[in-house]
Amino acid sequence: MTKPTWRRTLGRVAVLLVVLVTTTLAGAAPASAHPTLLFTEPATDTAVPDTPAVVTLVFNETVTIGPRAITLLDSAGRPLPMGDTSTARDGTVVTARPVGALQPGTYVVRWQVTGSDGDLVDEEFRFAVGTAVTGATASSGSQVSWVEAALRWLLFAGLAVALGGVVGKRLTRSARTENPTLHRVRSWVVPGGLVGLPGVAGLAALLVTDTGTVSALWQGRAGQLLLAEAAGLAVALALAALGRQPWAAAPLLVVVAAEGLRSHANVAAPGWGAVLTGVHLAAVAIWVGALLHVVRAAVAWRRERPAVRWVLFGYARLAVWVFLTAVATGTITALLLVPLPALVTTTYGQVLLVKLALVTVVAGLALTARLGLRRAEHLGRVRRLARLESTVLVAVLAVSAALVSTPPVGSQPPTPPPARGQVIPLGTLAGQIGVSAAASDGQLVVRLTTPRRGDYYAPQEQQDYTLSGQQGRDRETAAPLEFRGCGVGCFVSTVDWHEGDNVVTLRAEASTWRGGTVSLLVAWPPQSGADELARAVAALRTVERVTVYETVTSDTTTGAGTPQKLDLTGAFFLSQEPYASGVAPIAARISRSDQPVRLALGYPAASANVLLTLDNRGRISEETLTDDKHLVHRRFLYPDHD
Repeated sequence: MTKPTWRRTLGRVAVLLVVLVTTTLAGAAPASAHPTLLFTEPATDTAVPDTPAVVTLVFNETVTIGPRAITLLDSAGRPLPMGDTSTARDGTVVTARPVGALQPGTYVVRWQVTGSDGDLVDEEFRFAVGTAVTGATASSGSQVSWVEAALRWLLFAGLAVALGGVVGKRLTRSARTENPTLHRVRSWVVPGGLVGLPGVAGLAALLVTDTGTVSALWQGRAGQLLLAEAAGLAVALALAALGRQPWAAAPLLVVVAAEGLRSHANVAAPGWGAVLTGVHLAAVAIWVGALLHVVRAAVAWRRERPAVRWVLFGYARLAVWVFLTAVATGTITALLLVPLPALVTTTYGQVLLVKLALVTVVAGLALTARLGLRRAEHLGRVRRLARLESTVLVAVLAVSAALVSTPPVGSQPPTPPPARGQVIPLGTLAGQIGVSAAASDGQLVVRLTTPRRGDYYAPQEQQDYTLSGQQGRDRETAAPLEFRGCGVGCFVSTVDWHEGDNVVTLRAEASTWRGGTVSLLVAWPPQSGADELARAVAALRTVERVTVYETVTSDTTTGAGTPQKLDLTGAFFLSQEPYASGVAPIAARISRSDQPVRLALGYPAASANVLLTLDNRGRISEETLTDDKHLVHRRFLYPDHD
């Protein structure tokens, strides 16, 4: 080989080495980047129903840890004891166990790891722990609550005896004015109050047992109404004991008003529904109680036939008006709550038919007795008919108690009251049950869904959903959520949102799917997130390459699974997403100005919710998507990420 040839060959080898070194360094560049935290458990800015068994951090590369790789702080910044920190999955997963139970509240996790490039990386995230759910279960079924029905029958019977007795007293007083020698028939306000108060006390005990807290009596609407009813009966008793029986009507009407406010009709038609129920209950109570008082007078005055006819005629005139009022308000309420086709297909409709049949019997007895009053020789028969009528009316009260203790279910599911102001849509899975929540001013609507089995086009199997809940940032401020049905799988509760973080814990069950307990973090008040969503989608659409780490589960009781890595273009990824157009039916910003932007998106028609976190460039960095089958977590890494 000649010298020039040797030099040319050496030069070519040197160029080749430079190319190889450059290529090697270029390929190794990503490995020298800082490790990125992909997922956490508990997830960032979310809530869990109870103390997490373990705090888990999942990274995109192998990390090494020190003795204090994970530190847990309470809301005051005080460190809490943690067990030993360990790694798994080739050093990509870091875990540590809290020592002892965590009280309800907000916590911060600070973590510190060393990446493969030797650099130390540390950050923090927060999560909340909810309060335990201890009952107050609402059902989307239509079964009678027999214990509640029995207690409410005591309340209705006591109310009828007391209120009807006050009215009936006026009828007998007019007879004694004409004939002062007649035996005085005392009004049964005191016995009525003594019958009604145990009913209210039993209902209060039932509420406390269901919710697990005595504070439900004054913190929740149901408890407040029960306290009002107890106060009304107690005041009526006191007035009667002081000889002021006519004045007892006023506090007894408080009981009537409270029952109207808690009625099914008031849920279906707020305001008017309460008036309808209150007037109906008052009419029936006067009908029953006044008749009972008149029957007692007729028995006591049985030797004074003119007096008996006098008082029975007076009652007959009163009975016409209370009967017409009871029938009119009852008919309107029934049409409001139960469409005609559902009268024979639902428990509520069947109980209502029994009540209508009994009222028809009572009307027949009353009409026969009224006709008998025209002839003095039929007076004994009229007294017997009156006693039978009063007995059947007691049965009407019992059926009415069962009716108000049965959830009404119509052929068309009722809808919750319309949302006021900005709505925060949130979603998760409780076991295998999809949970879609919509928080708005003073209200929380929760819809439960389950996956379809078999043929997609076949009718979905009937589910009986139940839901209970608790709201509170800590144990002292926790209050039960009083859900009521608004259709199949739909529940609504009034809520007093506090400014800042509100932790809502829910327990959801379905008849043929596995349920569970979950918690949601509701940041109040929300703002519109429509503009930020549009900008984030536009930014992602221009990205030529993005790495997405994804975990998917269809049952939260089995864990989130192993992250899968996907390399995609931004446009291709968006083509699979519900927010691809840059708009959403509901878009709310749920983060403060000093925090990373978090957007809650709701798609009610698809039973889907999306929670997005944006980075400091307005791009999507994290996503949580929930529908009736899946819970999906995604982490986005862009080529220029740190």
